Amino acid sequence: MAVIFSGKYFPLLNLLLIFIIFTNQAKANNNPQNFHYFCDHSNERGNYTTNSTYETNLNTLLSTLISNTQINYGFYNFSFGENINRITAIGLCRGDIKPNDCHDCLNKSKANLTQLCPNKKEAIGWYEDEKCMLRYSDRSIFSLNEIGPAYFAWSLQNATSLDAFDEAVENLLQILKIDAAAGDSSRKFATESEIVGIDNKTIYGLAQCTPDLSGPQCANCLNESITEISRCCKNRIGARIVRPSCNLRFETSFQFYQTIADSPSQQPPSPIPSASPHSSDQGKNNTSSGTEVDMIPLLLLLLCSLLYVLV
Repeated sequence: MAVIFSGKYFPLLNLLLIFIIFTNQAKANNNPQNFHYFCDHSNERGNYTTNSTYETNLNTLLSTLISNTQINYGFYNFSFGENINRITAIGLCRGDIKPNDCHDCLNKSKANLTQLCPNKKEAIGWYEDEKCMLRYSDRSIFSLNEIGPAYFAWSLQNATSLDAFDEAVENLLQILKIDAAAGDSSRKFATESEIVGIDNKTIYGLAQCTPDLSGPQCANCLNESITEISRCCKNRIGARIVRPSCNLRFETSFQFYQTIADSPSQQPPSPIPSASPHSSDQGKNNTSSGTEVDMIPLLLLLLCSLLYVLV
C-alpha cells in the first residue's frame, strides 16, 4: 500500500515524494517501518525541558497508562500534573486485540514516541494495522473530535466490477459508521463484510472511534473518512484512513481482523472454535460434521489394535 500523511488528496508525484521522505526519516530515526507518528504537527505546543517537572509527569503518566490492567476493551485516558505541567494521554487498541497484546503494543508506542519526538509536548503514533494508538499533549484531548493529523494508505490494485464494487464499499462503510457510533463509553468498534460481484468477492471492513466521543462525534469523524475515500481511493480493493479520533479500513478477500465475543462472559464454553459471525449456518454445520467424521478412523484404529492384542 502507498501511504500519505495528510488530510488532503495529493497528485501522484507528491505522493511518491512524501512516501520517500517518510521512509528516509524512518530509517534515520531507526523507526520501525510499521509505526506512523507525528510530533506536534501544528508546531503550537512547543517543547519541554529535559529533567523538568513536565518530563517527570509525562513519564509517570505514560507508565501509569501502560501498566493499567483494569480497563476493558483497550481504551485508556488519563491526566497527570497541574497547571502548565498537566498532561493528558489517550491509549486505544483495536477492538479485537487481546489485553496482553494491547499493553505490549502501547508499551512499544511509548518507547517509540518518546524517542522519535524528544522534548515535544504533543505527539501521536499508530502501529500498522491500527493495532494501537498512543497520544499525549499538554492540552485536554478528551472528548474532542480531531480528524488530523492523519495518514492514508490504499491498495495499488483496482477492482473489476467498478460500479458494483464502489456501491458495495459505500454501503459497507455506512453500516460500519452507524454500528461504531452506536457503541458505548467503553467501546465504539464495528466490523462487517459485504459480498460483491459475479465472483462473490467479500469486502471486509472495520471502523473505530475513541469511546470518549459522543455518537454524533464518532459519526462525523467517520463521515470525513468516508468522503475522503471516495476521492483518494475510488475503485481500490483496499484502503484505510487513520485519524486521532477514528479509523476506517476495508480490504477485499482477506479478513484482517479477528472475530471476538462481545464480552468474556458471552464466550462459548465449548472447546470448538467459534465460527465467524459472517459465516453461514451451513458453514457451522460443516465444521461440526467434520469433527464427528474425523473420529471414525481413530475409533477403527483403536478397535483393530485391541483385536490384535487379544488375538
